[in-house]
Amino acid sequence: MKRIVAITGTPGVGKSTFARKLALNLDARLIDVNSIVNEFGLFSGYDKDGAKLVELNALQKQLEKIIRSIGGAVVVEGHLLCEIKIKGASVIVLREHLETIKKRLLKRRYPVTKVRDNIVSEALDYCGVRSHANYAEVFEVMNDRDSLRKTMAMLNGGKARHEHIDMMNELEAVIKKDRRFAI
Repeated sequence: MKRIVAITGTPGVGKSTFARKLALNLDARLIDVNSIVNEFGLFSGYDKDGAKLVELNALQKQLEKIIRSIGGAVVVEGHLLCEIKIKGASVIVLREHLETIKKRLLKRRYPVTKVRDNIVSEALDYCGVRSHANYAEVFEVMNDRDSLRKTMAMLNGGKARHEHIDMMNELEAVIKKDRRFAI
């Protein structure tokens, strides 16, 4: 059976970097969801912040077609993977500290409202909740220097524990530090 690993998480958690490392470790082909959306025009317009409005059903069909055409293992990376279902995929929800996400997204020049929405989504574990609704095998892992080892252990059925990551205290601290991020 083909190994398919989907890496999802809030923008700014480090999915792209992590997915490249995991794909190398698994000797897998890496698929970037944003590239597929752009290459095949799988969006219908833009929201008020300039983000693409992705056609999720079309994205799911295109990804499944691409995955079927690949002979070996596949790592698929993208924030939207928590919103769709890729048959047979194991999902890694990559998590990150809220202050780190805030800094990364501000550096990317995201509007403050979009940064706030993303750190609140991370605090509430939006991607984790959605992934559990759409996939049978979901693991959450904190993005740290040990995340690749923990992920490999989880994927290989090792004794790595499923991490419970609670970010609500961090959200309170971010808001106290900078009132722009108050809900």
